[in-house]
Amino acid sequence: MRKSLKMFFGVFALLLVTICVMLFRTLSVSKPTETRSVADQVLIVVDKNLVAQNLAKAVQFKTVTAQNREDTDWQVFLDFQAWLLETYPDFYKAVQSQQIETYAQFHVWQGSDPSLAPIVFLAHQDVVPALEADTGWDFPPFGGVIADGFINGRGTIDDKGSLIGLLEAADRLVASGFKPKRTLMFGFGHDEEVSGSGAKAIAELLKSQGISPYAVIDEGGVITTGMPDVKGPVARIGVAEKGYLTLVLTARAQGGHSSVPPNYTAIGALAKAIAAIEANPFESGLDKVSIAMLKATASEQEFMGRLAIANLWLFKPLVEKKMREIPTGRAMLGTTIAPTIIKAGFKENALPRDAVAHVNFRLHSRDTVASVTEHVRRVINDKDIEISLSGNIGAEASPISQIGSGPYLWLEDVVNQAYPGTIIAPNTVLGGTDSRYFALVTNDIYRFAPYVLDASDFSRFHGLNERMSIENFAKTVQVYHLMLKTAGE
Repeated sequence: MRKSLKMFFGVFALLLVTICVMLFRTLSVSKPTETRSVADQVLIVVDKNLVAQNLAKAVQFKTVTAQNREDTDWQVFLDFQAWLLETYPDFYKAVQSQQIETYAQFHVWQGSDPSLAPIVFLAHQDVVPALEADTGWDFPPFGGVIADGFINGRGTIDDKGSLIGLLEAADRLVASGFKPKRTLMFGFGHDEEVSGSGAKAIAELLKSQGISPYAVIDEGGVITTGMPDVKGPVARIGVAEKGYLTLVLTARAQGGHSSVPPNYTAIGALAKAIAAIEANPFESGLDKVSIAMLKATASEQEFMGRLAIANLWLFKPLVEKKMREIPTGRAMLGTTIAPTIIKAGFKENALPRDAVAHVNFRLHSRDTVASVTEHVRRVINDKDIEISLSGNIGAEASPISQIGSGPYLWLEDVVNQAYPGTIIAPNTVLGGTDSRYFALVTNDIYRFAPYVLDASDFSRFHGLNERMSIENFAKTVQVYHLMLKTAGE
């Protein structure tokens, strides 16, 4: 009896201590303190209507890239670039410019201190297609219509907002007489939406010249509001990017008349293969970036959320389960599987001799192109199904950039000055950007454009009614100006 009581009180004491520790850790969660690595800066005054008109004009250049290069109207890219030269003369006079792969642009604003590694700013000229005949467009997608407080059209967010925002800011900075100490570089790719060969060529040029940038800044993260995890504003800085892989599965069979089908058919084998891939998902779970993101946003959670995040040593499985209930959360935790194209058959009573499927994977950093391909081969377990890379293109997941040190602190400082009170959190970018090629020259790649986007805006990416608010774009120009000025000081 005495032994049992002693054991009971021991367990009770341990439980009490555990509860006290969890409560202490939970109550210790607070919003990060704002810091300053450079002196406070005053945002420049911007004529919001003028910059809105310039973004609207940029939208009107139909710089759409097609999957087949020969189907792209490349002349419109040259017309667009001629307009940029005319519209931002001070910028183009200050930089040394190169045309890369004919249509990509690389500009160097030489700094006075060669000991400082340059910062590279990226944006892309091309946009995805938008059919004006599609129902649901409030305004013509390439009309560049300004109405109801918005600039409307394809590319306003992805990615002419960044491109024009950078040029508006840089042109003003040059005109003010600013001379950078640190060299600033600008890479404007021409085919990000299909392959990114322009950005790749720029990265390879830097590599050949022995240049290792201090940081690369590209699209990817933004300032969000109204999101499922945090309602208030969060600057989501992309410190990592998932890899990209599409595998082509080709099933071959005898074919023939449908009235006497064999046991093994091409379509049946392909269907089984896809089902096997989906039934055997990849490892999924929190990593360095997602844990840092959760901790950065924990102060905005309700008590139970703060409790779980502050005590991941105990509640990690529960947090992961909760994240898997949201598509974006689930995608952050592991490599995703998405069958996207199936081609087979030509007649309803004829068996096809082959059936083809494209399966797209977005690779988590714990997986590689080789390991994913081998996993697919193993779970399909059918020697008659050929597995190949679509277009022989496969991109590994990016390295993870510094969090809480190095260039991250500079971006933190910019956000704190431009958007006081905004939470700053690292993030993994789920889609692909041109910046992935720059892992060739630096690990410090940050995917962040200083837009403010509401949760409802995300369906507009590559979708209907893409738009940017006039007020938002004016602020974007101001923040890019702050970024360029502090980067060059």
